Amino acid sequence: MPPHAGPDGAAFRLDEAVADVYGDLRLAPVLRRLLRHTGRLTGSVAGSVSLIDADRGCYVKVAEYGASCRLGHSFPLDEGATGRAFGSRRPVVIPDYGQLRAGHLAAAHPARHGPAAAVPIWWRGDVIAVSVAFAPAAGSLSARGVDELEALTQSAAAAIVESGRRDPSPAALIRRRFAGPAGPPAHAVVTEAGLVRPVSPEVARVAADLVADAGRAAARRRPYPRLHVAIVYRPQGLRVLVQDETTGPPAGSGPDPLGLGAGTWDELLRLAGGGVTVEQVHGWGVLVRADVPYSVGAPPVRSGPAPFTPREAEVLDLLRHGLTYREVATRLGRSVKTVEKHVAAILRKTGASNRTAAVVTALDNGWVGNLPHTAAGPRGS
Repeated sequence: MPPHAGPDGAAFRLDEAVADVYGDLRLAPVLRRLLRHTGRLTGSVAGSVSLIDADRGCYVKVAEYGASCRLGHSFPLDEGATGRAFGSRRPVVIPDYGQLRAGHLAAAHPARHGPAAAVPIWWRGDVIAVSVAFAPAAGSLSARGVDELEALTQSAAAAIVESGRRDPSPAALIRRRFAGPAGPPAHAVVTEAGLVRPVSPEVARVAADLVADAGRAAARRRPYPRLHVAIVYRPQGLRVLVQDETTGPPAGSGPDPLGLGAGTWDELLRLAGGGVTVEQVHGWGVLVRADVPYSVGAPPVRSGPAPFTPREAEVLDLLRHGLTYREVATRLGRSVKTVEKHVAAILRKTGASNRTAAVVTALDNGWVGNLPHTAAGPRGS
C-alpha cells in the first residue's frame, strides 16, 4: 500500500504500522501500538479496544488512550459504541457520540460531542474485539479514513489471538489447566474481580500452578472436589484465593500443609516474590491465599534513551499532567508560541498526531521514566 499523508502531514504507511503492531506479541503492547497508530491515521484524540465475550454476552475494555473510560470493566454487548459495532458486524460511524445511549466518555471530554468510529475485529467468522476512535470534530472521519482504519484494525486480529496464546490471563490459564486430561482431579469455578489488567506470563503460570496444586491436595481428601477460585486484581499486585469446602484437619498445621513437599510453595513463589497462607476457616473450609506482583520484577524494556531535549522533556511532563499550552508557558516562564514549537518537536520525534498520542508513545517506549521530575500536579484535561 503506498504511503499517504495523515492528519499531521506525515506519511502514514500501513505496512510499517502493522510491522510495529506485531513487534511484541503480548496483549498489552499489541493493543497500545494499535491505538497509537489509530491516532496517527485518524487524528483521533482518544480511543479504546474491548475484547468480546459473546458466550457471556459482554465485552471488557482492555486498552485505551486519551480518556478514562472505565478500563477493565465489562459491559453488555448492546451498550455503547462497541455494542453498536458488534451488533452491526461492520464499522459504524456515530456522528455525535454524546447522543449515544450509555456512552462511557465523561461529559467534559473534548470528544464527547464529536464523531466516533467503531470497528469490529474478526477471527474465524466471529467478532473478537472492537476498536473505537474518538475524533475531535464533525467531519474528521471520512469514508476513506474509515476504510483505512478498518484495514489497520483488522490487521491486528492475528496478533490479538496469538498474544492470548502467548500471554494468557491467569483465569484463562487456570480454566485450561483444569480442563486438560493431565489436570488436577478437581473442578474449579474461576471468577475475576477488580480492574482486570495484563500480567506477565510467569505470574499467570505461578497462579495456575498454585491453584492446580491446591486442587490435587483437595483431591486426596475427597474424590473430585469443587474449588472456588477468585483472581483479584489489586493495585499492588495479584491476589489468588482458593476455597475448598472439604472439611478435615486444619490445612495450616504442620510444615507441609498441602502434602506437596515443603519446598513446593517456596519454589513457585521465589520466582514471583509473593507470599502464601493456608488456613482453615470455620464454616467455609480450607482457604489458600496467595499474593504475587504483576511482573517478575525485570526492569521495563526501553526502546532507547528519550529523544527529547531537556526543555522538551519538561514540556512533555507537564502535558502528561494535563496542563494547557498557556499553563505550560506560565509554569516554564516562556511564551505560548515557544511551547507550541516544543510540542511540534515532540510530535515529530514521537510520530504522533496530537499531544495525547505523544504522551502515550512516550509511556509505551519507557521514555517517561527518563524525564526530569517537575512539580506539576495532576489535573483534568
